[in-house]
Amino acid sequence: MNSSFSIELPGLSNLNDFVNRWSPVYSFKNEHRYRDHIDKVLDNKSSFIELFKWKNGTGDVIYEKKMTNVLNYWKKVEVLKYLKTDFDWEIFESEFEPQKSSTIWRLFLLHIMNPSQFPIFDQHVFRSYKFITKGVIEEIPNNSKKKYLLYKNEYFDWFNNLKQEYNESPKKMDESFFSFGQMLKGIKKYPINIEQR
Repeated sequence: MNSSFSIELPGLSNLNDFVNRWSPVYSFKNEHRYRDHIDKVLDNKSSFIELFKWKNGTGDVIYEKKMTNVLNYWKKVEVLKYLKTDFDWEIFESEFEPQKSSTIWRLFLLHIMNPSQFPIFDQHVFRSYKFITKGVIEEIPNNSKKKYLLYKNEYFDWFNNLKQEYNESPKKMDESFFSFGQMLKGIKKYPINIEQR
């Protein structure tokens, strides 16, 4: 048997092309919840809760401990409103302590506060980020502090620099990185070679 074929997983040579390929592949449960509530999230408690239901990805169910966290975040909605107009990492850290626990959900607060400036961060977009920047399929750290610092010190600037350079929609970028990262998760267990071109 002499045949040999290859599968190409293009990296990110052009963000607009990448988004055009990967955003249409995006599929997330109850996407209508995001669309219907993102614009009024800081003014409406039920919209706030609906967005966390969307983030949770389990339909109408948020288990008691997580719901308690969401309601505690809502108690500080005035802080989020203030940060929306005058953002400060130190205030965010002291009020919401994202470096301690539930980092992904606490970072989601940044996104719902200002979706165009703060990208969503999760295991899938992290996988995309590592593949695009380093050519590796790597999982997000379990350590909350490391996770938070990766977002704050790396991913946040990387995402926003790309967005500005290519004048691309941050929502479409989020969708693309999510879709690409999901695909990477499925192939990482296989014996594939990743070569830079």
